[in-house]
Amino acid sequence: MAGDRRGLDRLDLSADGFWRSFAALVVALPPTALSWLEFERIERGRAAVSPVMALAAHALADLTAWLLPLLLVGIAARHIGFGKRMVPFVVAVNWGGALLTWVFSPFFVLLLVGGQSDLTQALGLLIALASIVLTVRLIAVSTACDYPLAIAIVTMMVFVSLLSYAAVSDLFGLVIG
Repeated sequence: MAGDRRGLDRLDLSADGFWRSFAALVVALPPTALSWLEFERIERGRAAVSPVMALAAHALADLTAWLLPLLLVGIAARHIGFGKRMVPFVVAVNWGGALLTWVFSPFFVLLLVGGQSDLTQALGLLIALASIVLTVRLIAVSTACDYPLAIAIVTMMVFVSLLSYAAVSDLFGLVIG
């Protein structure tokens, strides 16, 4: 994310490393669950009809939002000249996503402790923008692609994330995003 490709040397870009990078989902689970708790307690402002149903909806939406963009890029990889870049892309996006989830988790603690305000809303917007910019940089550097392609991929990732939350909300009959 800092723009130095030498950072990839710390990642396992082998076939086994590709599959092991999905452990990032588990690594990201505590701060992700914290975001669910914050949403249910602060943004929704009331308990969901069923806490188990709300937890399942959040988990399914986040899992879909994480994995579906990887699958879509994988399907399009050959057509966009990305075939040999898939392993670095997936490994970097998985571990980078886990890192960002942890880095931004204090924001959810702040919301849980202090509640929503104009300041936290502005901070939330800055965090979202920072996450997008850092992910674009991560993809561009890890795959050695140009920034327009990295921006297109991140735009698709954001769009798919929003769609996954909408679809899961409809499926569970809950507003979760």
